[in-house]
Order: sequence, then structure tokens, then C-alpha cells
Amino acid sequence: MVHVDKTLFYVAIHHDFCRPVMQYKISLKLVTAIVIAATYASLVIVLQSISFGPIQVRVADMLSPITYVTGFEGVLGLTLGTLIGNIVSPYGIFDVVIGTLCTFVYSSINWLLGRVFGYRKWLLPVVALVDALVVGIFIGVILQGVIFKAGEPIYLFALLTGENLVATIPGALLLVPLIRRYYQRLAR
Repeated sequence: MVHVDKTLFYVAIHHDFCRPVMQYKISLKLVTAIVIAATYASLVIVLQSISFGPIQVRVADMLSPITYVTGFEGVLGLTLGTLIGNIVSPYGIFDVVIGTLCTFVYSSINWLLGRVFGYRKWLLPVVALVDALVVGIFIGVILQGVIFKAGEPIYLFALLTGENLVATIPGALLLVPLIRRYYQRLAR
């Protein structure tokens, strides 16, 4: 049985018929971070054939702009999800470390934009552009260009274009407003 409060989940667990019900309080922020991490990692793992490479379309990056409205738990969830998802990367430990750092940087910038400016519709494309530029620098230039010597400008351009068109723009324009409405309902 699960009871949802504004800030806590109360989870009742029956151990057997003789013992009383035990309740555990779980922070809603912790649950949010776990759900974001699990969603991101599973999208990367299931769609790994298009999630890695010089020209990649990482569908899981649709979740990237949500830290603009979710708070720091979104930053932690995305960073953890990237760490888990990149374990299957053909680039090995380099992608695990650089990709996770990349996610932490852009999601922290988005979180700071949300804290400084509040929710502004005109900032949604800016949030998507920040994500694409940081990914282009970290993955396109550092990982692909410097470490694996595949760094032609066309790769960086293709990566930025793919990230913008397929993932971050729809994520910013569709997911962020939906998640913001969800958070507003929780606050009531």
C-alpha cells in the first residue's frame, strides 16, 4: 500500500500475517531522482545502437532539459542515469567519466537557470541550446576529437544538430511544461 503526501511517500510493507505493518518514509525528491535515473539509463541501454558514436541520436536526452524545473534531484537523477547508461558504451571508461561529467555540467547549468530566472517560456530554447553546446564540446570535441581522433568539424556539427533536432528541443518544449504542471499539482 502506498500513500502519497506532498513531500513523502509512505510505503506500508506486510512481512507476514502475524507482524504489524511497517511504514517507511521515502522522500519525494529521492523518488524523483530514482525515476529520472532509471528512465534515462533504460532509454540509453535499450536504444544503444543509436545512443553512441560520432553521429548519435540519444533519445534519452529528451530528459535533459527537465532539470530546469525539477530541482537538484533532477541533476542527480540525470547524472546517475548517464553513469549507468554509459556502462554499455563502446567507448568504455572514457564515455562513462566524460559523459557523466558532461551531464552533470549541463544539468547544473539548467538547474541554475531555473533558480535564477524562474520558469520563463522564452528560456526553453536557451536551455536546449545549452545542453546541445555542452554535449557538443564534451562528447564531440573532447571524447570524439581529442581522445579518439575523430574530431572533424562535421562530427561536432552533426552531433549538435542531432541533439538539437531529435532530443533537446522537443524535451524542452514538450516535457518541461508537462513536468512543471505536475510539480504545480504536487504543491497544492
